[in-house]
Amino acid sequence: MKQTYNKIHIISFFLTLTLVGCASHDVTRVEDYNQFAIKAAQAGLWNEAIFRWKQAVTIDPDNAAAHNNLGVGYEALGKITEAVSAYQRATELDPDSKYYRINYRRCRLHIRRSGTDSEEILSESSEELMGN
Repeated sequence: MKQTYNKIHIISFFLTLTLVGCASHDVTRVEDYNQFAIKAAQAGLWNEAIFRWKQAVTIDPDNAAAHNNLGVGYEALGKITEAVSAYQRATELDPDSKYYRINYRRCRLHIRRSGTDSEEILSESSEELMGN
């Protein structure tokens, strides 16, 4: 009985270490993807940058910076609707960031001025932002 109890403790200890190691590894991977994406964007490789930021968001869906950067990438390629969605998510995750709010508002203003998208998307976005 005592041996079984000790084995359970040992197994749970190693399982805990493994989970902690995986969590820190994910944070490192997100940062690696972000840094790679920034370099790709600086080189004008926006599709590659977007691909990496999407990977970062998949690993850490609550990473506001990755969502904001993804919005920058979409906007650079003229994918304004996708950019608005990414900026909106960034502002939801970090409403205190003035940079995320500025990007979000600027991009929405671009849609209004260009008339390239429906007012329905803009009104839904406004309602969601005001609700936060």
